[in-house]
Amino acid sequence: MDFFQLKKYLGAILMPLPLCAILLLIALIAMMNKRSRIATIAGSFSLLIFLISSTPFFPDYALKKIESKYPQYDLSVAVDHIVVLGCAHTNIASLPITSQLYPCSLIRATEALRLFKFNPDATIIVSGAAFAQEFSNAEMNKQLLISLGVPGERIIISTDSRDTEEEAQNLSEMLSDQTFALVTSASHMPRSMRLFKQYGLNPIAAPTEHLVRYNGTRPVVNFLPNSKNIHKAERWWYETLGQSWLTIKSWFK
Repeated sequence: MDFFQLKKYLGAILMPLPLCAILLLIALIAMMNKRSRIATIAGSFSLLIFLISSTPFFPDYALKKIESKYPQYDLSVAVDHIVVLGCAHTNIASLPITSQLYPCSLIRATEALRLFKFNPDATIIVSGAAFAQEFSNAEMNKQLLISLGVPGERIIISTDSRDTEEEAQNLSEMLSDQTFALVTSASHMPRSMRLFKQYGLNPIAAPTEHLVRYNGTRPVVNFLPNSKNIHKAERWWYETLGQSWLTIKSWFK
């Protein structure tokens, strides 16, 4: 197992639901061994993590702070390149491409298409590796954009990038000294901008896929535990871990 895979596995284990499961397992083992104090502490922390992550109060507050850091792209600003960061997909030929691409990829590609309509002479650069799939995320996004009317010659693919840092590194030579629109999820945008600027690039943020999007009073039922809130908490925690890792790495440079 290389460091990249280890980083991904550790990140997955540290998400709210796996942590709850681990703590519950510890509590169960402690109860079987008549360690009631340990069982109570582990069970209580598991319940606390579940309530914090599954109700909207903390996830909405914490994630909105990240998602609102950059405003939506100003369509009056012309660019020569639109960079779409990769996300996730699966290759199942029996499904339409809109089902093979995960929502994060689908929304990012749609936002790139929207920007392209205002910059028809621009080049769209799609990034993302294949991982365990037959085709890369970049290739899948290109197929989608072509099917939606973008000329194939206006699309460049970068298939060797497994994460955001590799995307910034691999595109640094191509986009050196150029201003370009950077399309990714709003929660992912602060870390992406940080990495691209570290490699001397000049991106203009074009955030999309905002998860916190309420306005006004919400029904009481929305304050009950919900899997959507857990998803928001996971996004916030994932980006917090990512930013923390970048900070730790900077200490040793």
